[in-house]
Formats: sequence, C-alpha cells, structure tokens
Amino acid sequence: MTNRNEQWKHEKDGLEILKELPALAEKAFKEIDPGDIERLKWAGIYAQRPRDGHFLVRVKLPSGQLTAAQAKVLADLAAAYGKGEIQITIRQAVQIHNITLRDAVDILPRLKAADLSSVEACGDVPRTILGNPLAGVDAEELLDTRPLVEEVFRFFLGNRDFSNLPRKFKISISANPHDAGFARINDLAFVPARREGEAGFVAYVGGGLSAEPHLAVRLPFFIRPAEVKAVAEAVATLFRDEGYREKRNHCRLKYLVADLGAERVAEKIEAQTGALLRGGEEVTAPWNYGRFYGTHAQKQPGLCYVGVHVKNGHI
Repeated sequence: MTNRNEQWKHEKDGLEILKELPALAEKAFKEIDPGDIERLKWAGIYAQRPRDGHFLVRVKLPSGQLTAAQAKVLADLAAAYGKGEIQITIRQAVQIHNITLRDAVDILPRLKAADLSSVEACGDVPRTILGNPLAGVDAEELLDTRPLVEEVFRFFLGNRDFSNLPRKFKISISANPHDAGFARINDLAFVPARREGEAGFVAYVGGGLSAEPHLAVRLPFFIRPAEVKAVAEAVATLFRDEGYREKRNHCRLKYLVADLGAERVAEKIEAQTGALLRGGEEVTAPWNYGRFYGTHAQKQPGLCYVGVHVKNGHI
C-alpha cells in the first residue's frame, strides 16, 4: 500500500501544475483540491500557515550563485509581492513569502526571463544543487564546479523521468576542501579528491537529517568531472525505481542505502554508468563555520571577495 502523496502523484504528474496554475489562481483557496495544493510544490510554491490563501515561492540558486541583475529581479518581486522581504534558506535558495497564486502567475515568468527558476524547488524531485558559492573565485577550490553544477541542474530541471521520486532528492557538488556543500547530510554528494595527480571527486550517498539522522556513506569510486552527471543520474534512477513508497517517513534514499549497503549501491550505479575508477584521496581541511566571513583573496590576482553575515537569512 502506498501513502496519500503517492496516490496524488499517480493521479497526475506534479509538473502538470505549471500549466494549471492560471486556472487555480482564479479559485478560492478552499476550492482547490488538496492534491493540487501538494502538486504546487513542483512549481516551488508552498501553502503558508495559517492556510488562508497565502503562499511562498522558493527560487533555486544552484551552488548559491546569483548575478547582480538576478538579485535586482528578486528584490523587485519581493517589493511588489512579498512585503519587501526575502528569506535566504539554508540550502542556497531564496523565498518570497505572503504571495497569492495570482501573484505567482506573474512571478514565475519574470523569474524565467532572468534565468531563475522555482520549478521543483519543492516536492518529491531533485532539489536545488548545494555547492560552493565561491566557485570560480575560490583560491582553495580543487577545480571550478560551476560547469558541473549547471550541467546537472539543467539535466534534472523539469525532467519528467525524475519528477516522481519517492521523496525529495538533495545533491551537493563542491570542490572546496572545507565542506562548503555539507556533504554527509545530502542524498548524494561529490567531494574534492585526487587520484594519481588527477583532480576529481569521491561520492557519498544516503545522508539526511530529520527525525532519524543518517550520515552519508562513501562509495568506492574516483569520479572524473565528466562522469558527475552520469553518476547523479544513476543514483536518482536507483532511488526512483527501488526507493520505498509506503510509509512517508521511511521513503528517503538514506533508508534504501542503509538496507543495501554501499557496495551493493556501487554495483547498481556501475550497472548504469559502466566501470568507474576505484580509490582517490579526499582533499579536506578543517571545517570552520565562519571561514568565509570577512575579506579574502580570490584566485584572480588583486581581487577579493567579501563574506557578510545575514541574520536568520532575512533581508
């Protein structure tokens, strides 16, 4: 027997809500089917409490990166619809609260025009990719992960092959040695590594917090940058096809990984990707929560970045 969420997803793919949003926006909140309230998450839209017809929209910022032009669009949207406030989440997204569905009909196209997206920022889908927000300027990074994050992000975005997972699926890709991507609490994480002088990654699977925390376990592979997308696709496929769909609180990938074990998971990944190299030494350094605050030299000579603290992520 599957849970109520699985029944809703069986009735209609969550991504269908994007086409139906204008019609839903014309309804009173109490008239909207509960299944559609859940499916709105596939558009990145959450019903707020108390449930009075107000929502929040979550915008994905892969690896926490944002251009000045995009920041202005978010600020304009927050001023117009969100009482002038934005919330930065702990997973490198931003949220605009107190919107209506009619507001969302205007907001989503304006996000798309700025090359931003709220699609699948929530729901049983691959969420935004966590990573090093300093990628490309970080003097300590082993390699620039921006092209990899972009490739994986674009592959999963709106991809109906992965729009019905058992639960949310969180990916981290970082080449910073200080664990900027919080590797071991993600479903899948790529961590900087070297093998015989070559720069790449080792991967961890099956992490997650909530009521039953699991730390992700390391896979035996050394993953070259060109193999990152294939490994991410293989893990997502395993989760989709073999993940649990009965008890809602037992549907995360961490439970499947715990039952299969790392070696069996590795075999199933290679069945899809082909043979992968073994080994690799992680490139790690002591973790420091406040490391990026203040002024630091970039890899570009003569330039610096500045890290500031945003209290409670509220602007």
